[in-house]
Amino acid sequence: MRIAENCYAITGLGYLPPWEVNAGFAVGKEYTLVIDTGGTMLAAQTIHGYATCARPENQLIVINTERHLDHVNGNAFFRSKEVEIYGHHKIVRQPSDLESDIVDYNACIPDPIRRAAGEAQAFFQGTAIDNPTRPIHDEMELNLGGLEIQIIFTPGHTPTNISVFLPLEGVLYCGDCMVQAYAPNLDAGGPAEWQTWLESLDKIERLQPKVVMPGHGNVLKGAEISREIERIRATIETALDLKKNQPPI
Repeated sequence: MRIAENCYAITGLGYLPPWEVNAGFAVGKEYTLVIDTGGTMLAAQTIHGYATCARPENQLIVINTERHLDHVNGNAFFRSKEVEIYGHHKIVRQPSDLESDIVDYNACIPDPIRRAAGEAQAFFQGTAIDNPTRPIHDEMELNLGGLEIQIIFTPGHTPTNISVFLPLEGVLYCGDCMVQAYAPNLDAGGPAEWQTWLESLDKIERLQPKVVMPGHGNVLKGAEISREIERIRATIETALDLKKNQPPI
C-alpha cells in the first residue's frame, strides 16, 4: 500500500492469533529503508519482494522498531541477503525465545491432529533469530538519497521502541507505540513504563504526522491519528489508576 510519495505499508502479516503485524519501507534515490521484518521468514520474503521491486537499483537497509519477535523474526532472511539492520542496542534475542513462540502458536491450532503433529513448524519454517548489526544508542538521522529520515526513541511498550519519521512526507512508522483497533499491549511493563509510554504519545503528537503506520491494524490518516492516540492514552491511564488503587497484597 502506498501511503505517501516515497512511503509504503505492508499490513496484516500473520503472527500469533489474534495478532497480525505491519511492516513498511521508504524509498530514497540510493537506499530503501525497510521498517521491521515480520514474524517469520515467509513474511520477510514478502517484505523483501515489495521493497526491492519499488526501486530495484537501491541498496536495502533495515530498522527494527522494537525487540518483540513479530517485528524482528525476519531479520535472518535479510541478513542472508547481506542487509545491515539498525535497532535499539537493547534488542538481544535468543533462539529459546523463538522456540517459546512456536510452542505458543502450536497451542492456538484448534485441530488436535494438526496440533499433535506440531504444524506450527510450517508457519515458522526457515525462521531464525538474528539481532541488529547496527545498534542504536541515541536518536539519529539517515539520508536515503534525497529523503531524510529521523529515528526517534518512543519507549513505553518496551524500552526498545523507536519510531521512524519522514518530515517531508509527514509519515510516521511508530511500531507498537501505536496500534489501531487492538488494545495496546501493556504486558511488557508496569506503571513506570506506562508513564513513559504516555510521554512517547506526547512526542508523536508534537510531530503532527499526516500518516501513521502503527505496529498492528490499519494505517491512520488525518483525524484518525488523534483519535487513536486518545484511545491508547485512555487505556494506559486506566491501567495506571487501577494499579495505583490496587490494595497491597
